[in-house]
Amino acid sequence: MLNAAFAPQLGLKDSSRLPSLSRSAGITAAELAWLLICGALAALAVGLIHRSFGIPGVAILRGLLPIALGFAMVPRRSAGTAMSVAAGVTSALMNVANIGELQVPALVGTLTLGPMLDAALTGRPQGWHIYLRFAAAGATANLFAFSSKFIAAYVGWHFPGSGRVTSFWSLALLSFIACGALAGLISGAAWFRARVHDDLRRN
Repeated sequence: MLNAAFAPQLGLKDSSRLPSLSRSAGITAAELAWLLICGALAALAVGLIHRSFGIPGVAILRGLLPIALGFAMVPRRSAGTAMSVAAGVTSALMNVANIGELQVPALVGTLTLGPMLDAALTGRPQGWHIYLRFAAAGATANLFAFSSKFIAAYVGWHFPGSGRVTSFWSLALLSFIACGALAGLISGAAWFRARVHDDLRRN
């Protein structure tokens, strides 16, 4: 059952810029550990790094880069969901230990990324097609982040930038979508090749 849930994604493996940890059809303890590490890194990046340059929605890049790294090293189905679970657990521990500052929109976007990428990367995408799927997943996850931010501001939960998101919500929405798509393209290009060699395509 576990091996079926984490079946290999050969298109991701062929396109990865990094050596895959996957050596067999069944997932190994080392692969699971790496997914947990990448998920934890995503939560730490979101909670400890807060440089946004005043651009709404740019925070998703901090969470997406480690998660994309996890897919490059462990190209399997459900890898994204596993990393999101690890990010959620790490965020809860950070909150209990009072480590960093977890802003709800950035956290929502990061936790949504895993399942979104699992859905977007189904089949056998290769090369630059992976970039487009990362971009679509990033934009979709950032829509969830924007929704959480808008709802929180609308009901009176004050936080940095809450006034802007309600007063200029259309511009903020466009910024969130654009940042999510751009973060997906950057993360995909960082860990996956745009072209796959012919010998890999035939495997």
